[in-house]
Amino acid sequence: MSKLLNEQEVRKLIPIGHSKYYELIGSGALRSVTIGRRRFVTEQAVIDYIAQLDQAA
Repeated sequence: MSKLLNEQEVRKLIPIGHSKYYELIGSGALRSVTIGRRRFVTEQAVIDYIAQLDQAA
């Protein structure tokens, strides 16, 4: 099972800023889930995003 990561944890794994984080979520490039009023990204979503970047390079 994948761990749910908050914004700070994701930004430690992917070197992006606050605005870019929400831009990626808004565009669907970085999948997220909402629980209550909080938004989380799964570890698998981070892995998939990095793999997508690698394929595009």
